[in-house]
Amino acid sequence: MSRVLITGGAGFIGSHLVAACLSADHSVHAIVRPGSDDHRLRPFDGRITRHGFDLRDPGALKCCMTDVQPERIFHLATRPRRMADPNLDDARQSVHEDLLGLIGLLAAASAAPRPAKTLVRAGSLAEYGATPSPYREDAREAPLTAYGAGLVAATHFCTALQRRLPFPIATARLALTYGPAQSTDYLLPLLIQRCLAGERTFVRHPMDRRDLIHVDDVVEALMQLGAAALPGAAILNVASGVAPTMKEMAELVIEHTGADPALITYGDGQASSGAIDLRGSAALARRKLGWRARIPLFDGIARTVAWYRAASVEVDPHPGRTTLVDAGEVPRWVN
Repeated sequence: MSRVLITGGAGFIGSHLVAACLSADHSVHAIVRPGSDDHRLRPFDGRITRHGFDLRDPGALKCCMTDVQPERIFHLATRPRRMADPNLDDARQSVHEDLLGLIGLLAAASAAPRPAKTLVRAGSLAEYGATPSPYREDAREAPLTAYGAGLVAATHFCTALQRRLPFPIATARLALTYGPAQSTDYLLPLLIQRCLAGERTFVRHPMDRRDLIHVDDVVEALMQLGAAALPGAAILNVASGVAPTMKEMAELVIEHTGADPALITYGDGQASSGAIDLRGSAALARRKLGWRARIPLFDGIARTVAWYRAASVEVDPHPGRTTLVDAGEVPRWVN
């Protein structure tokens, strides 16, 4: 049994990690930013300790570290994306919220009366960007978005600061993670819910390839990284190594939902939303941890569809319209 502190515990991956840590009999503390949607944590009420503050509040962070004295810290509190702003406010917010939040967390954890044994943070394959795939950890990153660039900066800060910290940091560069309870701001759950509801969807970049990994595989990798305490500022891809096209993924959703294939229409496939083939090599994770993704996409989509069938969540605030969606984009509803 360990004392575990999770930032971003109310999020999609964070809530699944909370459940896994509880199943392993860890004492779980979750930092939840005020105003965050905490519905994913409600099933754990009474079993975890919540700490409500912003990571950029040094006083609150210091008190939390002193009170909890966590043995393992999982840092998942990063905004997955922001709408591109012509004034570059999305880039400013990435630095102000995510990068400064990380540095504050490292400072508070270092100054704790009993420093943690390890800190694991979530990165993304988006850090590699235009680098040739399959992405490997020793490749030079070429991010294509402010989100990817912000994560690269955070990863390099961890490497530069590692020798000044009393605990090792491990960065898990995650593939596109999917599974139960994911927001319909993302392509796969949106497709599932709209197919179950008989609503139409237009996928603009059907030939883009994306490495998709089930959240249970991601949580297993994070748990192993937390237990391993690899020396130095380790960087490991957490990926399946398989990157179907968005059209192939949509066809699997049609198969598992039993929806009419005509509900999904596709763009001409000539343009791309960014990296055409976003795919990671997990060879290093296999060597260092013995970890590999175990849930095939076919089975993972079947599990996810089953969850959404049972959840009976409202699909769309604009029924009867067609949704334009893309991997990594916020959906837009049009007449």
